[in-house]
Amino acid sequence: MKKITKILSLGILFLFAFSLQLSAQQCKYNYDKKDPLTGEDTKGIRFSLKIFWSIGFNKNGNTYSLFMEHCNRGVLVEPLYKGDQLIIKLLNGEIITLSAPEDIAPSIRYLWAAGDHTFYTGEYGLDVVTLQKIIDNPPTYIRINIGKKFFDQEILEKERKQIVKAAKCILQ
Repeated sequence: MKKITKILSLGILFLFAFSLQLSAQQCKYNYDKKDPLTGEDTKGIRFSLKIFWSIGFNKNGNTYSLFMEHCNRGVLVEPLYKGDQLIIKLLNGEIITLSAPEDIAPSIRYLWAAGDHTFYTGEYGLDVVTLQKIIDNPPTYIRINIGKKFFDQEILEKERKQIVKAAKCILQ
């Protein structure tokens, strides 16, 4: 009887440890596939920070990028110009500055019961070192410069955890 109890206990302990391992490694990607032309792995994770901000990470082969979508109430006509900056302040006070790789025209959309909104969507190149900095010291603040205007957003603790998890997943 004691031998069976020990075996069952070890089996249950093994299953528990295995399930923890599986749940810790689960990454939910918006897409995870092979590029039909190049055969390279491509994957991406996107999520909302606030009602007017979405961010995420993308990987295409060995190339990484940060996806950003910012929304403003009303109609803005100024594009996001090549070189306009996305500034991220990390928990340790370090500042990461990313530049828009190309001009991005705004997209005007009518949101039911909320009126017209202007959306800016872009991708900013990242390297593994910068992704690791984001994992080690999560972002606390984000600012996007659109021409002569800038828009800020504080990043809350819950959102920081989400960013770190997404950055870890994209590096897998």
